[in-house]
Amino acid sequence: MKKLLLMLSVALLSTSLNLSAQDSETSQEQTGTICFIRSTGFAGSASAFKTFIDEEFVCKLNNKKYSFHEVSVGLHSCSVQFGGKKSKEKAEKFEVDVKPGEITYVQLVFETGVLINNVYCEEVTENTAKNKMEGLKEDTKCL
Repeated sequence: MKKLLLMLSVALLSTSLNLSAQDSETSQEQTGTICFIRSTGFAGSASAFKTFIDEEFVCKLNNKKYSFHEVSVGLHSCSVQFGGKKSKEKAEKFEVDVKPGEITYVQLVFETGVLINNVYCEEVTENTAKNKMEGLKEDTKCL
């Protein structure tokens, strides 16, 4: 009887460890999406903005376009700049928390000034994003 109980205990422990390992692998494989939206009006519309996720170049986005990028779940740093395919240190970084199976919407903002122009990212709600995206086209070949 003791042997049977010991064997059952070992079997339950082994099954529990296997399930735990599978759960861990599944959570590491989960992804979400970051959507960059560019509708910056006439100013600055002649050139494409370069977008980055975790300092990796992901898209050259023209005006009146949006693009989707699948990423792992968790915190990611987004940035945008006027030129170059390497993230510049001076580029303003914006952190987003990507949830499993969800889309995080990031709007590209272009500010004009007397002496300098600035471009940066800001997160927007799904409702705001969908309203902005109505007149835009998806860019599926943005590299």
